Amino acid sequence: MSDLSQSSISFFIDEFFEKHFGEKPGKLSVISHSQSIVIHLEDFLLASEKILFKQGNSKQVLETRDFMIFTLKSEILQELEKITDLHFSELYADWNLEKGSGMLLAVTDSSQKADPLPWPSDVDEETVREIFLINSIYTEKKPDSIHYYWLNDQYLLIERSGILVDIEKELIKNGSEEQLRLAKRPMEHRIFKLFNIVGSLNRAVIELFADWDFHKDKGYHVLVLKQIE
Repeated sequence: MSDLSQSSISFFIDEFFEKHFGEKPGKLSVISHSQSIVIHLEDFLLASEKILFKQGNSKQVLETRDFMIFTLKSEILQELEKITDLHFSELYADWNLEKGSGMLLAVTDSSQKADPLPWPSDVDEETVREIFLINSIYTEKKPDSIHYYWLNDQYLLIERSGILVDIEKELIKNGSEEQLRLAKRPMEHRIFKLFNIVGSLNRAVIELFADWDFHKDKGYHVLVLKQIE
């Protein structure tokens, strides 16, 4: 993706959040891949949200944000398509209220998997793959497939398909998608307690974002990393 497209996406996202949320992110980064775009937002927590968060009502903030993004999904994807000339079929979002950050992930509808960037030479690839597989088994079940995409040295995108257990599928049928999403997000962070993921990546994990398309039985992780000095 050209620098011009990334600048256009940044401008659109700034204007979008100001229009619909009343405030722009303090900082945002656009990271492109042939089949996806990651938009990392920082310094974004509204004054009203700060009050709710301090009062322990983070669930209310997350539910409202998820509802807003779901409602405006088509508008976001259509604008991204205009800017990039790509067709996006999926939009994912996650939020870290404590850090005032967030992630938007737009994924194309291409059925062909793009050639990923090579794994960094200082990363223990085999162990990282094993850790995410075991963590998936702990939190859901063994995925039918896992794909890893190094977007650059700082961002790792992980796609998992075939991850839902029967009880989760029943909850989705009964309209409990948002409750399931809110319950599953903290579970994904158990990876830091159970495994030495930082040692295997040879990088500090600044943030981990996660979201799912329950009807397609797939989910994504986005890891924001920092080189250990």
